[in-house]
Amino acid sequence: MSANQTDAMDAAAAGMVPRLGAWSRQTYGAGAVVESVRSLGGHSAVTIGFDVRVEGRGVQRLVLKAPPAGVNRKNNFDVLRQVPILRLLQQHGIPAPRAVHWSEDERHFGSPYLMMSRLEGASLPDLFGPQSGRGVADADGLFAEPVRALARLHAIDARSGIAGWNAVRLPPAEIDHWVQVLHKSSDADWIALGLDVRERLHRTIPDDVPIGIVHGDFYSNNWVFDGRRLSGIVDWEGASIGPSLLDLGWVAMMYDKASWGPIRRRTMDWHPGPDFFVDLYGSLSPLDLGRIGWYRALAGYRLACITAYYYERHRTGKVDNPAWEVLGESVPFMLRRALHLLA
Repeated sequence: MSANQTDAMDAAAAGMVPRLGAWSRQTYGAGAVVESVRSLGGHSAVTIGFDVRVEGRGVQRLVLKAPPAGVNRKNNFDVLRQVPILRLLQQHGIPAPRAVHWSEDERHFGSPYLMMSRLEGASLPDLFGPQSGRGVADADGLFAEPVRALARLHAIDARSGIAGWNAVRLPPAEIDHWVQVLHKSSDADWIALGLDVRERLHRTIPDDVPIGIVHGDFYSNNWVFDGRRLSGIVDWEGASIGPSLLDLGWVAMMYDKASWGPIRRRTMDWHPGPDFFVDLYGSLSPLDLGRIGWYRALAGYRLACITAYYYERHRTGKVDNPAWEVLGESVPFMLRRALHLLA
């Protein structure tokens, strides 16, 4: 993270203190005191961690999620759409934050808001940063619990559990959803390669695609560990109902050296590879993984399209995030790896 990003996060947290104080006093009583306010980063929303101390009632450790100022409050920026999914996860014992308070009332924060429980522990060092893997011992053992949680997540009957929460995105729609994002790039070679992958994905859609909850960004940046215990999976902004094995394809792609360029490969010797995730998941789930290569290809195509947009914003100075340099370098590797898997 750059110094400019850190300063912006600190300023956002400091500016939120009076509002958090007013909200806490209204919610918990006049004696409520706000402490330990800090920005927790994130791309899709304002994310602020803080404590509320109430005499005689101890400390509530919370996370505020609210849309950034000036954005269209739809899809990933609609924080209230997370409430039904978080409540369903709680019912099924999936480790994740709890939805504690939420409202469409904009008086406190200038937008709708969601207050979630703050998980114990922390995520691992940023997978795309120079400290990736630092301090991690026995990554296979550490990563086993998130895979077990993923198998339980995909076993939930989402279409009855949260009927009407989200339109089901079947494979053709999932593939085509990302085309408009791909075209945000100014790199003609990326676009041509991406469209080739898109065409092959359409031609090779598996006959039987399991439909369920898709987290959408399932990898270690979004797993919180308290020591070696998985305390929860975070960042449910992009969750959907669709081809659930996309999550398994995504995590396999994230830890597959062939999908990444030279910068990222330099920090990829500390974790298991794709076979670890696929084999463990296969031992826990009845789903047929015979076509898992297709889902891994879909994941690489999806991330390449997302990167086309964010890298363009980074390159033109609209955002400052060095992670997009790592991802941008890897776009042709992701797409060529997808073509190889589809072949």
